[in-house]
Amino acid sequence: MPLYRAVDVGSATLAGNRYGEMNQDYCVSVVQEMYAPGEIPKGHRQTYIAAICDGHGVLGDKAASYAGKSLVRHLYTSSLRNRLLKDVRPEAEKLMVSAFQKGHNAAMSLYDDPPKSIRYSAHRKSMATYTLESSGGVCVYRNGSGPERLLEFGCTCTCAVVQGATVCIANVGDSTAVLGTETGASYSARTLTVRHNGHCPGEAQRVKESYGSKVNIKDGANEDGYLQVLSGPWQGYELSVTRALGHKHMADHGVLTTPHVVSFEADPADCCMVLASDGVWDVMGPEDAVNRVMEAANEGKTAAQAAKMLVQEAVDLGISSPSGEADNTSAIVVFFP
Repeated sequence: MPLYRAVDVGSATLAGNRYGEMNQDYCVSVVQEMYAPGEIPKGHRQTYIAAICDGHGVLGDKAASYAGKSLVRHLYTSSLRNRLLKDVRPEAEKLMVSAFQKGHNAAMSLYDDPPKSIRYSAHRKSMATYTLESSGGVCVYRNGSGPERLLEFGCTCTCAVVQGATVCIANVGDSTAVLGTETGASYSARTLTVRHNGHCPGEAQRVKESYGSKVNIKDGANEDGYLQVLSGPWQGYELSVTRALGHKHMADHGVLTTPHVVSFEADPADCCMVLASDGVWDVMGPEDAVNRVMEAANEGKTAAQAAKMLVQEAVDLGISSPSGEADNTSAIVVFFP
């Protein structure tokens, strides 16, 4: 394994082909650094703030962008500045929760003045213009030929703050993060996040106990884990996650904004961390992703180059699969020192 003098962080995103030209992932091309060159306090290391948001619904791309930018800004201007992350891990975990709330509030602001018309993927790869209208007291987007789209949207989010070997990471939804560890001739992977859907026992129990009269949890062995609204103007509406940012009406059906948060010190054998939207995880497992980025590292590639390679390979695998489709696909790669 190559030796790194400092943490190396890089990101990449591609639209895939499932939704035409539309990419609803938010993944900054340059991961936010806490300090400008020459401003790192004495005895400190650079602090990185990395976030991936995967949007869904008619304004999912905007929800992901609003939420991602807001929560990163909250952490960038927080009390973490000029402090060692390893000394303030409990405080950092609390700041993550407040940052996710900031992101949620930013995405929610879109409901106040939604665009009157949008370009949206109508039938898989084709795009169409939709116009905002009212239908039975519910706001929908219509294009005259395809099905109407409810004015309901949100995004998953996985965010990590990294300083040296210290990591604080939080998530809502199903954008997963994994930690790669060197095990001799190969690498193992440990999942750091929780996939918030109906297949998560704790989430399924929570929703069934408090919202069982409003929603069905499709958590059977051959089902997809979605939430399905049972009655009212939202009857039939489905959502793939039980926690997300930006949902206005689904909050009344059990969708939470509170993230799962963990912090830890990476061990000397821990070599990388991969944060990715489900465009990656739909086509490869955690160990596959870790081995792919570490192969790139051993070839002398940077974290940004490894992220670009991982995303492109995931898209290629999706296109060559029986469905012929690749989702919006984003990844952030962290190489530890």
